[in-house]
Amino acid sequence: MFLDFTGIAVLVIGDINVTDALDDEFVATCLWEVLPTIYNQVFLTHPILSELENTPWRTERPGGKRIRSSLRTGKNTSFRTFDKGSVMTPRPYPMLNWCYWNYKQGAGDVMIDWVTEREQSGSGNIFDLMEQRVEGLIDGIREEMNTMLWSALVGNAGMDLNGLQLLLPTDPRTGVLAGLNRADHFWWRNCYWDNTALSYQPHPTESGLGVPVNVGAFGVIATGYSTVLKRMGTMLNNCAQGEDLRDYFIITDQLTYEQYTDSPQHMKNFRINYESNADAVKYNFGNALFRGVPIRFDSYDAPSGEMRIINKKYMRLISDSGAWMTWTEERKPYNQFVKVRYLLLRGQLIMLVPRKHAVLQGISAWA
Repeated sequence: MFLDFTGIAVLVIGDINVTDALDDEFVATCLWEVLPTIYNQVFLTHPILSELENTPWRTERPGGKRIRSSLRTGKNTSFRTFDKGSVMTPRPYPMLNWCYWNYKQGAGDVMIDWVTEREQSGSGNIFDLMEQRVEGLIDGIREEMNTMLWSALVGNAGMDLNGLQLLLPTDPRTGVLAGLNRADHFWWRNCYWDNTALSYQPHPTESGLGVPVNVGAFGVIATGYSTVLKRMGTMLNNCAQGEDLRDYFIITDQLTYEQYTDSPQHMKNFRINYESNADAVKYNFGNALFRGVPIRFDSYDAPSGEMRIINKKYMRLISDSGAWMTWTEERKPYNQFVKVRYLLLRGQLIMLVPRKHAVLQGISAWA
C-alpha cells in the first residue's frame, strides 16, 4: 500500500490498483464472475436439479406469465387396412387437451452496509466479506430449493415452485393439477401400486385402480427374497415400455437407498452396478443402478420409505431465459445505509404424461 499524489491510500492487488472509488466496480464484477460457482453449487450438487439440468429436455423460454403444455388424452384409431374401392371417412379424435402452469420467481440478496464498507475500505477485505456472503446465499438457495422441490403443496401462499410430491403423489386419484382434476381425468395420474392385477400393466390407462398400498419390508432376510425389487421392476416396466431408459432416474431418501445397496448382503447372488457419473460420485448423492437406471438419494427433505421413478423427458425444469441466475443492478434503499444486489431465478417444474412416472410407498427395512 502507498499514497498517491492526492494522498489517497491505494491497495495493490497483482497489477491492479484498487482505491476506495473502485471498490463498487470490482465487487460488481466479482459477483458476475462468481455466477458459475453459484450455479454449480446450487444445481450440480443437488440430486434432483442435477438430473433435470443435465438433459436434452431442459427448456428455456423467453418470459411470459404462464406455460401452456399440450396433453395427449386419447387415441387416434383411424388406421385401417384397405383394398380397392374402400372408403375412409376422416373424423376428429379427442386427443388433445391443454394444461397451464404459472411461472414462479424467487430472489436472494447480497447486502453490505455503509459502516462495514467504510471499515473495510481500501484493505481488500471487502472481497473476502462478499465471498462469505455469497457462500451463505448459496447454502440458503440450496436448502430452500430442496424444500420446494419435495413439497406436496405449493408453499408460501402459492408462490413456490411445484414439488415432486405434488406432481407425483402417492395417491394420484384426486386433486387438481395444472387446472385438471385427477378424479375426472384418470389419464392425468401417475403409476402407483394397488396390489391388484391392474398393477401389472401400463396403468393408469385403466380407471379402475384401487387404493394405493404400502409395499412393506424391503425383503425377507431369512429367504433372501426382496418384495421391493419385484415392485420396482414392475413399476419400471409399466411406465418405461417404449421409452429410452437413459431418460429415467429414481429418487428416494437415504435410508431407502441404503436398503437397496444392502441387498447383496441378503441376496447372495444379487449384484449392484454403479455408474461413473462424475457429479454423483463427487457430491455423493447416489450412483447405484437398477436395471441401468441411476438411483439418487436426498438426505434432507425426501419423504421416508418412498421411491419415485422419473422420466426426464416428461418432467421438465422450465426457466425464464431473461431471469434465471442473474443479478439485478445495485440498489440503495432510501431509508437504509446499505447496498443490495438480488440474484433472480424465475421458472417452474412441470410434468407431462404422468403415466410415464411411478411411485412406490411404505417401504420399510429388511425384516
